[in-house]
Amino acid sequence: MNVTCVTVAFPPAELKAMELSEGYLPVLASVDTLEELYRVTAERVPSVILAYAPRSAAPEDLKAFAESLDPAPALLFVTENEDYNGFDCVPVAAGYAEVKARAIHAAQNNSQLVIRLKDKALDERIANIFLSAGIPPHVKGYRFLREAVKKIVAEPDLINAITKELYPAVATEFGTTPSKVERAIRHAIEVAWARGKIENINNIYGVKVFGRGEKPTNGELIALIADKLIIEYS
Repeated sequence: MNVTCVTVAFPPAELKAMELSEGYLPVLASVDTLEELYRVTAERVPSVILAYAPRSAAPEDLKAFAESLDPAPALLFVTENEDYNGFDCVPVAAGYAEVKARAIHAAQNNSQLVIRLKDKALDERIANIFLSAGIPPHVKGYRFLREAVKKIVAEPDLINAITKELYPAVATEFGTTPSKVERAIRHAIEVAWARGKIENINNIYGVKVFGRGEKPTNGELIALIADKLIIEYS
């Protein structure tokens, strides 16, 4: 499981020195103030926040801080004061290895936010693939194609029912008809084909998938991209 954290460093900024970028806990950001924290979390919800709580910090302040976050990620306070109650705290003396292990545990048990992070990462990955393939976001079929890929990733068996189930499901999402979804996706592929970038898919997969003169069908492209993402995000 790939989890993400934000480190919040109240002065003094001990958490700045923590090496949390290895393994399963990449650091999204390290910030010094709550204002910075809110800015970062407005862009992407972390699955866990590590916060330094100095000995002078009052428990009611920690509670106010925790309640101010919406949606609330898993919180882990690294503190000099071992007497706090009602918070997931780990003493500074425990060392970075213990803090990292506790942070990973907290994130893995915060499944709702992990799913949200996964969804966000999936959207970004699809956007990168489309950009490489020459499918521009202003084309209407772009949104339909993105939703179709996401639905296949979530439910792989839909690839065997593109016309009967996938197109209608996408159409319902956008308040349109299955036939318009099919035509718009085909148009998006034709735009990419005209730009000569569809072959860039080969670079993403590391093998020759499409050669010159081999324009993929809707189903072929959807299945290909979805299969790659299923492997990456399973």
